[in-house]
Amino acid sequence: MINIDKELTQRMMAEEDKGHRLVAYNKEIEFYELVASGNTELLEERMKNFGKDQKMGLLSDDALRNRKYHAIILASMFSRFCIEAGMDIATSYNLSDIYIEIIDKLTTGEEITAISKKMALDYCKRMQNSLKSSAMSRNVVASIDYIRTHISGKLTVEDVADAMNLNPSYLSKLFKKEMGITISQYIRDQKIAIACNMLRHLDDSSLAISNYLGFSSQSHFIQVFKKCIGIPPEEYRKLHYHQSWMEGDT
Repeated sequence: MINIDKELTQRMMAEEDKGHRLVAYNKEIEFYELVASGNTELLEERMKNFGKDQKMGLLSDDALRNRKYHAIILASMFSRFCIEAGMDIATSYNLSDIYIEIIDKLTTGEEITAISKKMALDYCKRMQNSLKSSAMSRNVVASIDYIRTHISGKLTVEDVADAMNLNPSYLSKLFKKEMGITISQYIRDQKIAIACNMLRHLDDSSLAISNYLGFSSQSHFIQVFKKCIGIPPEEYRKLHYHQSWMEGDT
């Protein structure tokens, strides 16, 4: 078994330019903070040369595994910096887990670079949206949180208003003013977004998805889905089932 203290001493003595560690550290912290800031435009500009001539510490003798380890570190750091900047803890950790699972299955350095950039931008966009929502009233933010938490099953304007201890008419007007759409439209859009994800990645039937999301019937689900997406659920599945993130899956 390796002697940790001895190995640490040898590496410290062998390191010629100790100053570059501090420079690299400061650049890393600046990058993580940029992701957590929600400034997607600046992040996209900074990432134009992402991965090019980038020196990485040696975490494994296997080149591909070394790249994966560094990408996993990125996922962990993005998660923690975004939590500190206000991202929901469960969202941040689960998002990190999803990307780590993807990274683990990749087979080339180019794929790892691509997913690392996608991951950075994903976290940054979510922080941007989170910062925008901070300008909304407490009641609307709480309503959105309630809707997202209870999106499976039947959900009405009255259900949301009751949970907020507000008059349904008052909440509806407030929500429309701040969000630009009605609560019913927002609930519908959230359900259809989840349905799209389920159709892309799961084998569940349209009936099962309809029941899970609380539609009154399978035919109603198909009708609403087609109105929102333009095609029926099963046709959407045929076009997008198990579509790779490399092909633009979001």
